[in-house]
Order: sequence, then structure tokens, then C-alpha cells
Amino acid sequence: MALSANPLMKRWQLRNFAAVYLTYFSYYLCRYNMPIAKTDLSRTFHWSAQDIGKVFSALTVCYAVGQFVNGQLGDRFGARRISSLGVLGSVVMNLGVLLLTLLADPASGGDGAILGLLILFWGANGFFQSMGWSPMVRLMAHWFPIDGRGKVMGLFGTSYQFGAAAASLLAIFLAGDFARRLGGDWRMVFLVPSVILGAMGIFFYWAVRDSPAQLGLPTLDEEGDPRAAHEKKIARDNGRSIIQNLRATLGNPYLWLVAGVFFMLDMNRYGFVNWMPAFIDDHAAQGISPLMANLSKMMKICIHPLAGATGALVAGWATDRFFGGRRAPVIVLLLVPLGFFSIWFPHINPANTALVVTVVALVGFCTYGPHILMVGHAAQDFGRKHGSSSAAGFIDCVGYIGASLAGWGAGKMIDAKGYEFTFTVFGLAAMIGAAMAGLIWKVRPRKEVVLRERPHDELTRKSPAGAGTPNA
Repeated sequence: MALSANPLMKRWQLRNFAAVYLTYFSYYLCRYNMPIAKTDLSRTFHWSAQDIGKVFSALTVCYAVGQFVNGQLGDRFGARRISSLGVLGSVVMNLGVLLLTLLADPASGGDGAILGLLILFWGANGFFQSMGWSPMVRLMAHWFPIDGRGKVMGLFGTSYQFGAAAASLLAIFLAGDFARRLGGDWRMVFLVPSVILGAMGIFFYWAVRDSPAQLGLPTLDEEGDPRAAHEKKIARDNGRSIIQNLRATLGNPYLWLVAGVFFMLDMNRYGFVNWMPAFIDDHAAQGISPLMANLSKMMKICIHPLAGATGALVAGWATDRFFGGRRAPVIVLLLVPLGFFSIWFPHINPANTALVVTVVALVGFCTYGPHILMVGHAAQDFGRKHGSSSAAGFIDCVGYIGASLAGWGAGKMIDAKGYEFTFTVFGLAAMIGAAMAGLIWKVRPRKEVVLRERPHDELTRKSPAGAGTPNA
């Protein structure tokens, strides 16, 4: 991790990293609980895959809108306020779903009212969930320098892979053994995560600061280059208006291309997140004990994000080690095999646990490596320090429009054509994304202070042949 030599700065870097990591980890507890609750919800209220797919799509559509809005707000007001508000809202919405499932009459599930309320609550949860990532990307850009960003953001990216795995494990336990063997209730998948996230939100608000300037510390650029003293003024909060951020974001062609690739990746990613648990349930092995079936399910589902954590670390390291900070080559080299593994997945015998786990691990590795490179590294590279929240929000917004297709649209496709056809579509989306990412193969990030100190024409002359110069 790229830490400062200044002891006070180093202490605050570690404090902010720990708070951001643990809080975003906890965000996922209140998002990935729904796919696990899907089976019990459908059974209780007699809903089809298409019905529950509407719930998934409600979250992803509202998350997409929220990312665009909250990315701008994150640059304007900072992560400390915006991400803390997101925690509060997500907790309230999860508790709303809990009350709805406790009070609703299962016999009324077919009339649409209960489903409509669930869609409303889960959509609102998606909006509040979108207050987490983008503002936190901005906070990380202020506390850690561009040198070594691949490793730092790769490490930060493991927060949501481990969070997704923990969310699934916790939800499987609460809806499985806890509900059936320990006298609990499957609806606790919405209560327990809310308590954990709420506690982490309080810790986050207490622990973080949005930039070194808020503590009177020098900015990272001042530390590394005395010529950049003017950076301290620029580093202060509210240095650029929402309109200015919006123009800079929407006027950046690199961000549009990265967002398009992310659209394809998120269609694939949420195809697995939303429907892999249902696929495993529908193809459960016969003749084994409920406990072993539950353990097998945990292993098959959780290996996806756990292997993804390794993918995030390796991908970030590889961009620094082999490609001079260029993200596109690693994105392409991982998206191509992701497409092949996705197409292969539904053809595997679900009773062959070892093979299923191996393929799902490869899918996770190839998914989350490109994922963090686009929504983390590339957002900071092309959005720059003071527009990184807006850039991350825009990329995530477009990505979650793709994810929304993996909800209702995928559910309808599964009902009509089955899992094999649907996962083939997910695989082709990854391959199309790889082809798009190849268009920026040679583009690399630039240090902000260098751009301010040297004329643009000199930069152009001294840039490596073929290397792009991102515009912020």
C-alpha cells in the first residue's frame, strides 16, 4: 500500500482505508441477501422467476440512477456525509422489507400488491446502496497517490468480493439451518444485516475525513512535489460545482467507452449473482442430507466473490507491474475467458461439486478483476482526483442498466428458453465488452500535477507512441 512517510498522514491513511473497507464490505450484507431469500419468497407468495426478477431489476435500475446522481453529490459533499446517508437509507429499506414479509398474508401474494411494495422497497434500497461506492472512490483518490494505485484499489476492491461472500454465507445460514434446524425464521436475512450495517455506518461517520486538507495536512501532491503547492487550494471540498463535474464527466470519451464495457460486464456479473443460487436450487443433487446440500450450496455460491477477490488483487497488480498503469489490456485478457466459462457453466452437471466450484471460481476471478479496474482505477484515472466520484458514478450507472437486464429480462428468458440459453447471452456480453475495451488498449493515466506544470503540446510530444492522454 502506498503510504506516506509522514507519521500523521500515514495514520490517517490507514484509518480511512480501514473505515471505508469495512463499511463497504457491510453495504453488501444488505444487498446480496435478496438473491438468497428469493427461493423462500417465491415459495411463500407463489411468485415466478419473472416476478422475482422484477425485484432484482428494481434494485439495479434505481442503483443505476442513484450512481449517476450520488456520484455528483459525492464530489460536491464528500463521502463522509453521502455514504453515511446511504447506510441509513439501506437499513431502513431492509427493515421495511422485513416488516412487509412478516405482516403480509401469503394468500394475497398473487394479487400484485405485496410484490409491488417489495419492488418499491428494494428499488429504494438500490438508490441508497448507490451512495456507497462512488463517494468512497473519491475519498481514496484524495488519500492515496496515483503511483501504486493498482495495488491500493485492487486491495480496496476485495471489500465487496468478501462482502458478497459474507452476505451470501450469512443469508444462507439465516434462511437455511437457522430457520429450519435452530427454530429461527428465514426473514432474519433482512434484520441481521441491517444491524451490522447500521453499526458500521456509525463507525464510518466517526472515522473518516474526505481529504487531508480537512485536517490541515498537505495534499499528496504537495508531499511529493513542492511545485504543486497550488494543489492544496484545489483539494478543498466543493472546489468544483455539480454542473462543472457533470460537463467534465459527460464530455470525456474515455469514460463513455469504459461505461459501455462495464454495461456488458455487469449484465454477466448479475446474471450469476441473481440466478446462480436459483439454478443450483433447481438442479439440487438428490439423495444427500439437507446439511450437506446446504454446505454444497454455500461453497458453490460463495466461491464466486471469493475467487473474485483474488482477481481484483491480481488485476490491479498486473496493471502496475506489466502495463505501466494501463487498465485495458488486463480487462481484455480477463473478459474473453469469462465469456467462455459463462457459456460452459449451465452445461456442467450440478451434482459434480468440484467441477462447479472450479468453473464458478474462474468466473469470479475473471469478473471482479475487470470490475474493479473499471469502476475503481479507471474512474480515478480518467475522472481525476476531483471528479473521481462523478466518474465512478457514471460508469456504475451505465453498468447497472446492464445489470437490470439480468433481473426481469433474464427471469423472462429463463421461463421461456431455460438456463443454457440465458447464460450463453451472459457469456456473449462479456466477449463484446472485451472487444470494446480493446479500443483503449494503449491509454494510460497521467499524474495531475504533471499536466498542470507542463504544456499540453510538450506532453503530446513526449508521450510514448500510441499512448492516449485522458481528458478530465
